[in-house]
Amino acid sequence: MDLPMLAASALFSATAAYGAVVGVREDVPGEPLGWRPPGKVSTHEIVGLGSGTMAPWPMPVAAVIAALASRPDSTVPAQVCLGIGSACLVGTVVEPVTWGRRSTSRATTLTTALHLLSGAALVLTARRAVLTSRRLP
Repeated sequence: MDLPMLAASALFSATAAYGAVVGVREDVPGEPLGWRPPGKVSTHEIVGLGSGTMAPWPMPVAAVIAALASRPDSTVPAQVCLGIGSACLVGTVVEPVTWGRRSTSRATTLTTALHLLSGAALVLTARRAVLTSRRLP
């Protein structure tokens, strides 16, 4: 098991959990590129769409599972985490709430910063794991 990647995936999971609470409390829907799905924010989070402050829950679950399954002889779990971290960064960037196009509270601003931080941590630790496992004999 890769401990740095597991720590990064745990940070990503904690950020998503905090973002879920903030998203429901402050009614911040996910609006990637301006598209807003119909319904309530809580419903979006439950079905796995996420919100403006939360990555869809399957992403942190998959990241933790991949980090737990990582082995020095396989790059697949690290590649999964690399993809999830990259998707988190892109997903955060395409949200209007990230750019201040929606009114935000301190908690919403904090979730945006935490998503950028946790996504970057996941990308960097997964990239390191991929490069390290490719150098093994």
